[in-house]
Amino acid sequence: MLRGFAALSVCLFHYVCTTKGYINDESILSVFNFGARGVQVFFIISGMVIPLSMITLGYRYSSFKVFILKRFIRIEPPYLVSVAIGVIILYSRNFILPESTANITPSFRDILLHIGYLVPFVDDAKWVNTVYWTLSVEFQYYLYLALIFPLVLNNKMWQRIIFYILLLLPPFFVEREAFFFHWSAFFLLGIIYVLWITQKIEKYEYFLVSAFCTLSLAFNNEMIDLIVGLLTVVIIHFFRNFTFAYGRSLGNISYSLYLLHTIIGGTFVNVMSHKFTLPYQKFIVILVGVLISLTSAAIFYKFIEKPSQQYTKKIK
Repeated sequence: MLRGFAALSVCLFHYVCTTKGYINDESILSVFNFGARGVQVFFIISGMVIPLSMITLGYRYSSFKVFILKRFIRIEPPYLVSVAIGVIILYSRNFILPESTANITPSFRDILLHIGYLVPFVDDAKWVNTVYWTLSVEFQYYLYLALIFPLVLNNKMWQRIIFYILLLLPPFFVEREAFFFHWSAFFLLGIIYVLWITQKIEKYEYFLVSAFCTLSLAFNNEMIDLIVGLLTVVIIHFFRNFTFAYGRSLGNISYSLYLLHTIIGGTFVNVMSHKFTLPYQKFIVILVGVLISLTSAAIFYKFIEKPSQQYTKKIK
């Protein structure tokens, strides 16, 4: 459910704050600008969900290929289908907005670089969809965690210390947001929570490492990022059983919503922003954009994402 609200907050951030010249009220912009922090929420949740699955399934280095394959099948088909949709929409934009002078048509090279999330590693390469950089960070995280997570499964303190260092130090040296190491302290905040609740570490170790995470986040990020990170853990710990029907449904389609909201709902808002400029019209345009994104995400989840999930479960 929290993941669903994080996706929706990112969606609203893009519609309100990044639709160029559409919303000019600074107070409104400052409020919806917080929605961008939904990305950090995603990172912390991934820091919990993936290690929890690895612990439950008894992950070992011999499981590396299966682990990566399951992750690949889980996220790649919806991602690649959304890339195809994005390419079609960007090419169609030349006909929808012929008066636009900006050329955002992706090159064939850039399209190919989406396979394997290689865009950040090539100079001047651009994503078809601006949110894909976070998927690249997530995939880097899967690879890195698959290599170092056994360090915390051997019940040896010195190996866990090495594990913590490998996630706490990189943010001090990596400034590019396109790389996992810039965000690794956020992921660690989730990882150590799972290690604690699964009794892999004692409470004192959890709070000690959490304190180091807090220092890392405070030093390398804005204060609001630190607050969002800590608040996410608090909500998950104290409200883990809180749910309601629509919140659960929103959580189910959160990945599909995240993939599609800029290329479908965002395209609608962008096109309509040139035609409807009165205050009440702007509200309606953004609201309809959200509804379009939610509807398309629900359809996408049913026919694209859910089959990928089900197939992943068959891999042992």
